[in-house]
Amino acid sequence: KYIFTLKPIYKLIPLIVKGSIILTLLLFLFIFLLLKSNQDITEGFSRTIARSFGAVVSGISSILPFVSLMELFFIALAGGIITLLVFFIIDLVKKRFIKSICRILNIVIMVMSTIATYQISCEAAYNRKPIPLPYYENEVEREDYIAIYNYYAADINLCAESLEFSASGDIKTNMSVWDIAKEVKKAYAIIDNNPYYNSHIGAVKPMMSSFIYREFQITGVTFSPSGEANINVLIPVGDLPFTIAHELAHTKGVMREDEANQLAFYVCLNSENPFLRFSAYSRYFYLMRGMASTAYLTNEERENLLSVNPALSKLELFEYKFWQEHDLLEKIGDFFNNLYIKSSGVSEGTSSYSGGTTYEYDPTAHRITPSKYHKLFFEKYYR
Repeated sequence: KYIFTLKPIYKLIPLIVKGSIILTLLLFLFIFLLLKSNQDITEGFSRTIARSFGAVVSGISSILPFVSLMELFFIALAGGIITLLVFFIIDLVKKRFIKSICRILNIVIMVMSTIATYQISCEAAYNRKPIPLPYYENEVEREDYIAIYNYYAADINLCAESLEFSASGDIKTNMSVWDIAKEVKKAYAIIDNNPYYNSHIGAVKPMMSSFIYREFQITGVTFSPSGEANINVLIPVGDLPFTIAHELAHTKGVMREDEANQLAFYVCLNSENPFLRFSAYSRYFYLMRGMASTAYLTNEERENLLSVNPALSKLELFEYKFWQEHDLLEKIGDFFNNLYIKSSGVSEGTSSYSGGTTYEYDPTAHRITPSKYHKLFFEKYYR
């Protein structure tokens, strides 16, 4: 009598337990969402809990340099969800309703646990204080425009002479992704003494699924729960140093895309390695061309500009054509990336990647109000 009475309650225990776990995760995500709006809290959280978590998982993932734990994780997650869905259908057909509900609750727990782990590892950093890069804030005299331009034009020519290029315009190198990553990590020493950044740096992993990400037009993915900078190895070689530097910026605690780009540029621009500097120039030297254009300088003044090795513009053209040819899933990739960035609190979404590039012109004074990248160019020049 008592066994038959208790049996239905006993069957409900798994549902109660799983439901409690889901409610706990929901409560955590809700509280975290409230706390994330306070910059002082997110700054403190990023420098303590998130930083400690990142140091541990980065150390673990570094043990397997050839394996992307991110890819393995998502393969396992997808496999687990598919398996549970199959069993859900089987249980439903056999009218095992409580078990079928448990299968769905397990899927919800798996997904929510992944989201919660991601929140702990990096989401707070999206609302951190601005990145402390040494932007040059003094006014730059118009008379210096030519000297600054020529300084970098000479360095571009120096870099180009030490590099080898393919007929298509891309850089040719015998360096592996890990070799390039080693040089990028060495260049990151320039920010070592700044407490804003994590003291650890993530492991760089080439993605086995690069051919898919290439069609999404995604060059790299930083997966904070495993402390990895996952790199699409099928992108133009000339873009690899900058891409690695960008993804490593995320592992250093810089999550906003515009700031990760600015840090990557600063690191590569100040590297002793010409490959890294050339990669930075291929991204943002167009801003220096704008500064030295006829909008700001007379034709007579422009005669004093140093010629730039055509290898740079050839690489830029190659990269542009490359991405024009690989855009099969571009809109889908942009949609989900845009959704993720906005959900992290950056209202500009994917357009935030170009943040810091805008500059203005004062026709009266014949001077520019420089972009953040100009200020980084200026900082190195005047230093």
